[in-house]
Amino acid sequence: MLNKLPTLITRVIASSLLLASFNWQAAYAQATPAAIDINFDVELLVDGLPKSWSINLSPDNEIFVTDRSGSIIVFDQQWNKHVFSTSIDDLFADSQGGFLDLAFHPDFALNGWIYLSYSAGTSDSNRLKIVRFKLPNSGNEISVIEDVFIVKTDKNTPVHYGGRLAFLDDNSLLITTGDGFDFREQAQLKSSHLGKIIRVSDVGKALVDNPFYNKEAPDSNANYVFSLGHRNPQALLVSVSGLIISHEHGPAGGDEINMIEKGNNYGWPIITNGRDYSGAVITPFTEYTGMQQPDFDWTPSIAPSGMILYQSDKLPSLSQHLIVTSLKFNQLRAIMLNGENMSNERILLPNFKYRLRDIEQGSDGNILLLTDGENAQIFTLVTK
Repeated sequence: MLNKLPTLITRVIASSLLLASFNWQAAYAQATPAAIDINFDVELLVDGLPKSWSINLSPDNEIFVTDRSGSIIVFDQQWNKHVFSTSIDDLFADSQGGFLDLAFHPDFALNGWIYLSYSAGTSDSNRLKIVRFKLPNSGNEISVIEDVFIVKTDKNTPVHYGGRLAFLDDNSLLITTGDGFDFREQAQLKSSHLGKIIRVSDVGKALVDNPFYNKEAPDSNANYVFSLGHRNPQALLVSVSGLIISHEHGPAGGDEINMIEKGNNYGWPIITNGRDYSGAVITPFTEYTGMQQPDFDWTPSIAPSGMILYQSDKLPSLSQHLIVTSLKFNQLRAIMLNGENMSNERILLPNFKYRLRDIEQGSDGNILLLTDGENAQIFTLVTK
């Protein structure tokens, strides 16, 4: 860790220690309770998958699933399964680590590039890494792999990687990174890549129009930073209109959805509606000058995982809703998105049996759900 923290962070830590015995029940603003929607059910499509992290639809309508232990599973449109191994030899698949998210190059039809985030290194020194690869023309071994980006800040914790990927219209790539749990102060340091959203070219270069780019210091870590003050962003999407939307885990409380704009500071750990898992106060602030308030807050936490912006008439009552999977309550949440305003939250599948890890919208408008843990399953959402 860096030897000296910014003055603001030091002041927050000192204030938190002084206020640790304060009754913070009032600080947990209770949102309007979500309505229960019992009009949906699921149908099982696939079971018996290994512990997986993401489900993605390719531009040619195949379903990709990342096996956290180090393989890529691909289903064709008839749900025939193909499993691909890789030559990646620095995978650190422990706790929250492993193969994470996938994204397809905007020119995938021409170049075939698929982008993969994963945790690399060892228990003593690990980091988020992004590579790109091409599926083989024959066989099951992925051998065409290129490094794209490596988080420049190492850590010794197997948690809070972030790892979500999304392309913008200019073919630049957004990458979410977590704070590493034990290194939360670094989310506020532009010199650290922890707790950030990173923006790079499709080959991993820092872009001169990034908000903190310094032409006189081309090797600066800050040159890659798009936004800062994030804890553990677990979802990232770019809407057709160009909105960048992310959600992230708070601690005990303070899960949030944010509209992301370049250069903005989203506050962690200076501001939060949550507190430490021990019950200790993290910060006395829920707002601070120059830091963004969440566009949507879950306190208590729901542990959000995947998220889509559903845009189809297949399930009309969900059209133009953010659909969010929840690990903590085995739930699906639907939130109406009207412009940049979020409201009218509903709980779908209130009695679902499994933790939900990720979500994808099929080209036919179906919603696909990936469960968490060993023997993972893929379901499709249906109306009763």
